[in-house]
Amino acid sequence: MTQSYQQPQTALAGFLDSMHQDNGMSAYSLFGQYPESVAFWHDPSAPAPPTGLAAPSYPRKQSALLQPTGDQKKHKRTRSGCFTCRARRIKCDEARPTCERCRKGSRDCVYPSPTAPSTKGSRESSSKHDTEEVSPLEPIIDEEEPEGADMGSEASPKSGGGAGHSRQQLRRTQSGHSLQKRSTKQLSEAGLSQMEPASSPSTESSRYESMSVRSGSVSHSIQDLINNCRLSEDVRFYLDFHQQNLSYDHFFLRQSSDHFIHHSILELALGYDPLLYALVGFAAYHHTVQSGGKLYTFLKYYNKALVLLRKSLEAGEEHTEATLCTVLVLTTFEEYIGDWANLVDHHQAAHALMRELLTPESSNIIELHTNIFLWYARFDVVAGILAGTETILSRDWYISKEQYDAEQAALYPDDPGKQLAYIASINRRFGLDMASLYAKLSRGLIPVDDFVAQNEQLGLTMERAKAILRQYEVCEEKVHSYPDPQPLTDEDVVDPYVPGYIWHGSMWEANFFKIDLLSTELMFKYQSMLSLKLPLLPDLQSLALQQCQLIETISRYPQRGNGYFMNFKNSIGISSMFLPSDEKHQMWARRKMALMEQNGYIIAPKFRAVLAAIWQVPEVNHWWLPNNEGFSDIIRAVRTLSEEKKNEPLDGFRENVRDMKSLFWKLSVDDEDDEQSPSSSHHSYT
Repeated sequence: MTQSYQQPQTALAGFLDSMHQDNGMSAYSLFGQYPESVAFWHDPSAPAPPTGLAAPSYPRKQSALLQPTGDQKKHKRTRSGCFTCRARRIKCDEARPTCERCRKGSRDCVYPSPTAPSTKGSRESSSKHDTEEVSPLEPIIDEEEPEGADMGSEASPKSGGGAGHSRQQLRRTQSGHSLQKRSTKQLSEAGLSQMEPASSPSTESSRYESMSVRSGSVSHSIQDLINNCRLSEDVRFYLDFHQQNLSYDHFFLRQSSDHFIHHSILELALGYDPLLYALVGFAAYHHTVQSGGKLYTFLKYYNKALVLLRKSLEAGEEHTEATLCTVLVLTTFEEYIGDWANLVDHHQAAHALMRELLTPESSNIIELHTNIFLWYARFDVVAGILAGTETILSRDWYISKEQYDAEQAALYPDDPGKQLAYIASINRRFGLDMASLYAKLSRGLIPVDDFVAQNEQLGLTMERAKAILRQYEVCEEKVHSYPDPQPLTDEDVVDPYVPGYIWHGSMWEANFFKIDLLSTELMFKYQSMLSLKLPLLPDLQSLALQQCQLIETISRYPQRGNGYFMNFKNSIGISSMFLPSDEKHQMWARRKMALMEQNGYIIAPKFRAVLAAIWQVPEVNHWWLPNNEGFSDIIRAVRTLSEEKKNEPLDGFRENVRDMKSLFWKLSVDDEDDEQSPSSSHHSYT
């Protein structure tokens, strides 16, 4: 059984209520928000924080890590022009009854009522909101519009559409989810959800295109859409950084999600400000970590996303895929900074939206929903495993995805992408079943004999996934020679240039699927031995060394891609516990852990403490490498930011996730050697 949670609307309402309760925890803590005072406190050069955060002006991107410049002041005009000019973000001469620009463009010219407030749909905020929010559409710059821009209306194909037109058009697409879910439910009720697949992989989803979220500008590139929106320079800078420097790997997704990350989610964001600021904040975080900077640089966008999301939910605005993606971006951010307790809050909100907006059927037949499901499911399974509980989303979602991927793999046996997707589904469902089975055991809900039988079945499931991957062990896309190999040194723990160890080309993703399977198998065998009180077998060290080999070989391959290192976050952690206990292997693991944090992925304090005990190296609690090598100011600051919140009161589930209960549930430091100890370290199981 999955955990019992409230209905979606009730869950979201409760989620919002918790943000306003005075229970000794601040609202920003419960919702994962860092207040403006925190953001400005980390920007000593900034003046006292105003009621709204003013975004600095950034130059257009010229290099991967181009630093933003200082503020560039521009004259801002008043907001008393007509609605049409405001929406088009151009200067209005305020002539009545029709301004000059509307007259020349044959547009409707409507002025606000002297007493009426701005409409909900207007891009202009009330005076209260003007002092509280940073809008991606800044106040109109006092500059003349080129005369030729008034030729034709916004609807004219040649005009390209104004900023207001583009965002209104994108915003209209956000209501498409109701049609999608209604359509997929009708398919399911009519027994049509298992339609015959299309004639080829490239066209299999075309028949469902009418149900997908599409804007009227689908023929244009995402850069065209961005260019057609009047965005502030800092927002545009970080969107450019997102496009050029972040990959699906940074979002813990696979290559099949590249279009989703670099087009679909941005298209949604341009019509939904909370998602826009969440993405900008995520990009700003990675830019700051890579180039150095202050917490304030990205916290202001993160806070802004939370403020706007809360207002959207409180206002009862229609929930869309953009709402769900906003929550998932925030969840991803929380994992990066090591704030697992707040990650649970976002994860549970995402669960409510998943049930409201998606179905198991739509997760297979609508590309956008498929990517959202894959994104959400990872958090669902990981949180369940770490907490020693079950996943929140019901099992039928995972079974439906696995069945669909199995059918696709059977229909297209020569398509590696279909086979890898099937492996991922098996591995995902394996995690689901493992979390459920071990949760039952820990609660005494299953006899030991039944546990052993079901545990053996889990092992067979893992073997099925491994067998699919083994069919590619001999293929043309194996790497048999490595360009520019570097001489090995005494610090190398493996030979990273073994011929035929990794794939390239269209099979490149198979390397990460292989390392995921090795990591899952290691975790499974480790948990099995703990549960059944068996001695740890040499198999665990062998699995750890295989992961070590893959990590080194992939890391030295020139075409490894941007963000590749994020694929190692699980493998490095679990394998580090079981590598040989000599200093050479410890230092290898410590260097990789340091590199993970230098890439922005903060290792949880609990995990650092356990590894420090296993290795008998207390200083690892502070930093991975001797003499603070590579311990930058920004990584220190991010760590401090998360650790300041670790002593807040939490419920049992959140404490279990934060403390990774399932991973270390029988581990304690001891002075005596124990035959069950990983790497023969000085700790035992109680």
